[in-house]
Amino acid sequence: MKNVLISSLVLVLFACSFGACKKELNVYPTTQEVDGNVITDAKSAATVLNGVYFRFADGFNDYQGVPATQWYNVNEEIPSLLSGMLKVGSSPYKDLSQHNYSPAGDLVDVVWSYGYGVVNAANGFLKNIAPIASITKDSRDQMIAEAKFLRAYANSELLLYYGQYYDTTSAYGIILRNEFADADNLYLPRAGVAATYDSILADIDNALPSLPAINTQISYANVWAAKLLKARVLINRGSAADYAQVIALTKDIITNSSFSLEGNVKDLFLMKGLTSREILLGVQPFSKQGEKWSDYISYGYYIPDTLFRLLFKGDPRLAWYAQPIAGPYSTSVRLTKYYPGSVATPAPMTISENGYAFRLTEAYLLEAEALVMSGGSTEDARTLLKTVEEQAGIIDFTTIDAAATASDLQLLIVEEEMRSFVAEAGQDWFALRRLPFATVKNLVPTLTDPSRLILPIPQNETLYNSNLIQNPNY
Repeated sequence: MKNVLISSLVLVLFACSFGACKKELNVYPTTQEVDGNVITDAKSAATVLNGVYFRFADGFNDYQGVPATQWYNVNEEIPSLLSGMLKVGSSPYKDLSQHNYSPAGDLVDVVWSYGYGVVNAANGFLKNIAPIASITKDSRDQMIAEAKFLRAYANSELLLYYGQYYDTTSAYGIILRNEFADADNLYLPRAGVAATYDSILADIDNALPSLPAINTQISYANVWAAKLLKARVLINRGSAADYAQVIALTKDIITNSSFSLEGNVKDLFLMKGLTSREILLGVQPFSKQGEKWSDYISYGYYIPDTLFRLLFKGDPRLAWYAQPIAGPYSTSVRLTKYYPGSVATPAPMTISENGYAFRLTEAYLLEAEALVMSGGSTEDARTLLKTVEEQAGIIDFTTIDAAATASDLQLLIVEEEMRSFVAEAGQDWFALRRLPFATVKNLVPTLTDPSRLILPIPQNETLYNSNLIQNPNY
């Protein structure tokens, strides 16, 4: 594999023409530019910004040249393999689910490539829009805010997968790239964890004043998704002041946004999709793609694992989250969380390809977890947790009411985060790691070493960049 930082010098610009200023994700990529005067006015700026969103959706052309998104690969499959909720079915890639990964191992470079691809695309946009004076201030400010939100999202992913995110005194942060990568700034050292958090949060705070409450489409950033991203970042940093901010941010989202929980979460995944009022930010698939359906249903590359079955025991969601599918050689239980079609005669469906980056359920659960971790009201935390579980069809809250200690209640909240977000947006993996390591090891026995809570820097990166130090114990 080529060095990702070198290959990410190519900024892909997506648009059917520079004459169309409306942002559309479903636009076939037609041009590639390394860098240059690609933004000349509002229309071309919208085109280039759309290219950043395409990187966020992990857009590509399949082997037949059909455009598709691979959000599911980076943000659904990989974190749920790591969390122990999914395992390898017919796929040959076993390293992540067994937690025996190495710098040269299977899939350890996927999030790295994705993250820096988004970062560099955002930086290219920010560099090229800077000298353009013909764009109105409001439009310019909003587009810059969207690019900074996307850069913050990508950097948060990179930190949470590859950096010692849990220790703000650590030197093992990430490479912070706030300028478009070129030959003069390619080989940079890692920043510390504290500096990495500061950079991510600065991008979010800079973006918030100029983001709209609702964008032109749910696939584009809004102020509420940015606030939820900030809460997501802060709860993983995990100081007392961070927990207080998480509570304030999530209360604001729940109380003041126009988003609302579905009465039945099943309707979101199997009927409403991106039209649901619970979705703060979604990933719109191309109309002809069947990539995610192939991975989960047709080939069964990634299927429910032991922890999945344990956490969903007695849960009404199990009946539609995981069902037996008849394959060409055998019938096996596969992940049907996104699939409303026939399991007897499975066929691709457009709704199955949707991705959900941020939805309101996360705000409820992050507030509940932050309340418990900060010594706040356990009754309020229980109410938030029960609200989410009611949405899932659960009516017996005996276990929640019986939780005697803060650690007992935190475990129940994290287990619900893992159920709610399995194969969705990485929150099953991030939430699991906020538990004490002894509890993590009990839930996922293959996680025997705390160093395996973060991935190694891909081998090719350290070979090319002598300033880049590897994570400990790799």
